[in-house]
Amino acid sequence: MQEISPTRPKAFLVDMDGTLYFKGEPCPGAIEVINYLRQEKYQLRFLTNTTAKTPKMLHAQMQALGFDIYEDEIFNATYACLQYLRSRPRASCHFMVDDAVKAFFKEIPVDDDAPDFVVVGDYGEGFDFHTLNHAFRLLMNGAELIALQKGLYWFSPDGVFLDCGAFVTLLEAAADKTATVMGKPSETFFKIALESLQRSPSEAVVIGDDITSDIVGAQAMGMRSILVKTGKFKPSQLESPVAEPTWVLNSIAELPNMF
Repeated sequence: MQEISPTRPKAFLVDMDGTLYFKGEPCPGAIEVINYLRQEKYQLRFLTNTTAKTPKMLHAQMQALGFDIYEDEIFNATYACLQYLRSRPRASCHFMVDDAVKAFFKEIPVDDDAPDFVVVGDYGEGFDFHTLNHAFRLLMNGAELIALQKGLYWFSPDGVFLDCGAFVTLLEAAADKTATVMGKPSETFFKIALESLQRSPSEAVVIGDDITSDIVGAQAMGMRSILVKTGKFKPSQLESPVAEPTWVLNSIAELPNMF
């Protein structure tokens, strides 16, 4: 990891859950840091693998928590998937997502019998033997698998829950398929965010709590990264990391001391 004497970036790509807020509450100092970054004229994008909500819903959530964030700054895997499917206008899909998110894909043809793609996102209690077996059969019949993200679990005020990545991994193993991943650490996801800023990887820094998505994705793109010890972070992740963060901070509250 580098010493804290960094070249000033032009933009920050900031993870949301676990970095800015955790279990429904803002992380200490996070609101003030976002205000500081705005005052310093940094460009901002807020990246999340949360797929149970649209960017509009996430914007409302962040505003309610007290964050000065704009809807067009929020990039989630749902948005990335829509862009991906728009580039394949004749493709049909079977969606395993929440109804509100399914409405976000209203322009995409739906085929629940012989689709081109099976799209798996946050489906909650919709994941059961019937729905998973139906998806498995579609994959065995030739459909390709799209994962909005591959997180294995997430935290809520009620405790820890299985995430959609657990079910994607099940389908990959059973159908001998490799999912195309829309969210972090997908390079496509980070490229979309950088393109929206008109910035190169060297001009941006990724901040997140999840070494397997935030830091792996940043490293693959050649971006500097900051791992924060909040949210999903576990000290054991630094013993044999799958990717090396450029810096490690106790929390995002320490960011103003760096730049």
